[in-house]
Amino acid sequence: MKALFAKHGVEQNVDPVEEHVKKTIVTAARETWEIYFSRLFPASGSVGTGVQVLSVSHSGIKLLKTVKSSAAAPDYFRVLRPYTYADILFVTIPSENMLEFNLTNEKLILFSAKAPQVKHLIDTFINEIKKDSDYVIAERNFVTDDRSLLSFHKGDIIKLQVMDGLEKGYSYGCVVRKKVVFLEELKRDTQDFGWKFGAVFGRSAAFPAEHVHPVAPPDFLSLPLDRKSEPRGGAGQFAVSSAVAVAVASTMAAHEIDQTIEKVSLDGFADGDLDERALLDSKYDMLEFAKKYFRQGPSGKGDSLKSKNKNRASREPTEMIKFSKTPLTESLIEFTDPSMNRVAADLFLSVMRFMGDAPLRGMTEQEVVSNFLKLIEEFTLMKDEAYCQLLKQLTANTSSKPDSCQRGWRLLYILTAFHRCSEVLKPFLLKYLQQSFRSAGAQYQGIAKACEQNLKQTFQYGGRMVPPNNMELKAMMAGRSSKRQLFLFPGGIERHVKIKTCTVALEVIEELCYEMGLHKLEAMEEYAIFLVTNRALHTSTTAASASVLFQSTAGQNVRPLNKHEYILDVATEAELVDSDFSFWFRRVVWTQPLKFDNELCVAMHYNQILPDYRKGLLNVLPHGKVSDQQFHQISKLAALQHRAKDIIFIPSIHELSEYIATPLFKKQPPQQWVIMVTQHMQQVQTLNPHQARAQFLGLVSAFPMFGSSFFYIHSSSSTTFYAPCIVAVNQHGLHFLHKNTHELMAVVPLVEVQSSRTQRPTAGTSYPYVDLTLGDMNTQRVIQLQLEQGLELCRVIAMQVENMMSLREKRLTLPPSEITML
Repeated sequence: MKALFAKHGVEQNVDPVEEHVKKTIVTAARETWEIYFSRLFPASGSVGTGVQVLSVSHSGIKLLKTVKSSAAAPDYFRVLRPYTYADILFVTIPSENMLEFNLTNEKLILFSAKAPQVKHLIDTFINEIKKDSDYVIAERNFVTDDRSLLSFHKGDIIKLQVMDGLEKGYSYGCVVRKKVVFLEELKRDTQDFGWKFGAVFGRSAAFPAEHVHPVAPPDFLSLPLDRKSEPRGGAGQFAVSSAVAVAVASTMAAHEIDQTIEKVSLDGFADGDLDERALLDSKYDMLEFAKKYFRQGPSGKGDSLKSKNKNRASREPTEMIKFSKTPLTESLIEFTDPSMNRVAADLFLSVMRFMGDAPLRGMTEQEVVSNFLKLIEEFTLMKDEAYCQLLKQLTANTSSKPDSCQRGWRLLYILTAFHRCSEVLKPFLLKYLQQSFRSAGAQYQGIAKACEQNLKQTFQYGGRMVPPNNMELKAMMAGRSSKRQLFLFPGGIERHVKIKTCTVALEVIEELCYEMGLHKLEAMEEYAIFLVTNRALHTSTTAASASVLFQSTAGQNVRPLNKHEYILDVATEAELVDSDFSFWFRRVVWTQPLKFDNELCVAMHYNQILPDYRKGLLNVLPHGKVSDQQFHQISKLAALQHRAKDIIFIPSIHELSEYIATPLFKKQPPQQWVIMVTQHMQQVQTLNPHQARAQFLGLVSAFPMFGSSFFYIHSSSSTTFYAPCIVAVNQHGLHFLHKNTHELMAVVPLVEVQSSRTQRPTAGTSYPYVDLTLGDMNTQRVIQLQLEQGLELCRVIAMQVENMMSLREKRLTLPPSEITML
């Protein structure tokens, strides 16, 4: 700016200055002085963010922090994080004093008493920027098989183009920016429940204008965020850089601002690789955290000397981290929003009640825990406050209740299973736990170690969602952190697995696969856990159903589990619906070779394949004709099934009718089948049951439909095949088979499947629908299938597509903040 003054000969107290020079200087100040042309509002983020002020200007918003300067120089603002209006999609006020910024990559939560004024000002700037823009952003999905219309998904950027003769309410354009989503599971109970596998764009067409709203033009969209200098090393780096990650509720933000933050904030914790030396540093003692982030001592204005001394003592960090016999009236951590004090007081009262240091007032332990967890879930800003309160009550505990400290540790065990702390608090919390279980002779070593393990799982998988039921809570209070859960293999084979508080489905799959001798990750990815519950019978008959992977009696509901779902969360919810629920273990994808050396592995696959084979689903017979070679092959398979039951006698005609699919059994007289099978019985008598099953699997693995999951389709919108029919889903695609002859009517390769989603049944129908979006870069179409097991079909297709992409080394990995939820 000095150079600009010198260039135009501008000096202090010198007039006149030409008008164009004034405009040049004002424009330069507007663009270079960060907050000079801004309105400032008081605001706060989460613990440790340091956010004190929100700056709003024509260029965007900035999170500011007041920095103390020397005595001679005045205090100044430091910019913690800037956001341009290209980053801000829209702003809402979910509750009083709360601002929710919906950004392109994440959400930013701030609290300000001036929330309405902030929103109004930002909305004004955004509307001005969008006024002359030729670009819009999709607010929700619009998928259609009408070639005259443009399909897109929520979050896509569309360039508007000139087109004459459009219907009212329609615009014309093409998608120019789309975030690719890889196998992202959508929210349940929404219209768009399903999985999207890729992005198809580049074509121009008309679309309903109501599905989009204006957005800044691409040159504005692509402006990079200014990276401001920050203090390097020490507490300054930790308090500022890592703090921003908490403010925007995203660990990714911390890395974007400063790549070295990983070493300080122990972000490798989820991988199990902790920097032990960092935790030895005294700067991660809870006392240091209290000095930085707890409330400071009172000003003392208007207080008596006695009350002033008492307040000063209670506000000393050394006292604030120690046990208190009296309830808190304000939060330990200093928030600018005074309403947080009430929440903090309620949290602390829950802690005291659970530890026995305050009366329950008619509440049960389970209700206290539920209220405690619900408060934290509702006010996510208070996660660190809850952790700090618990650590306070565990430190130098002088309660008159003998089990107060033990109960406090139990509550901490529950908290670590449900909610992660912030990146700021993480190293302090870890050091506290590690000191507790590593100190020689420490009383609570075991549960402290369990808390650390829970925290690791919570950071990796997101934390439990369903509060513990009465039975689980009693087990926790008794010191039992695991239970034996039954998992059913095909054929009724039972396996019990030790389920801990934070065990997820993936860990169960790994354990069961290990027992079957499967140790490669690629092999484990082909299996899944299913929840089976009873439900009311449908009025229409399902006798023709051919779904064998999800074989269930009438009135059963089979739901596939996401591999990151917590087993005890699923079990707790299922218990409310059906106390006789069960977990099934099944193979879904069949690309990895079969293993024949492990008896459990062979028995599992044999029992899963057998029902499909006996219904004649695995082998496709053109025009229903059976060759002599096929007759002999079917006879040998019947003999192997008989030997697998450890029977050496000749099978009866009734037994043969079970071993051979009905359409095939009718192809020749029953006695002829007996003669042919008897010949093969002589060859297989030397085999033991395990060898007979293995040989059976080896033979049927060559059949066309081997490794398929079968579903019965009640109706379809497609004109290339007719329903009712059967769809077989395998690594090669979706095969639509005739419901009786099982002849192939149509095939959809996996590479053509763009997305699948379920829709609720319409009025007067019994079963839900599945919309399949099919096509390539040039063409797209949507077919609608009606079937009972829509969710299962979507999940199987998802696993097959994921496997296909993995095999082709096209797996796309994006950080969570880069994934667009459709």
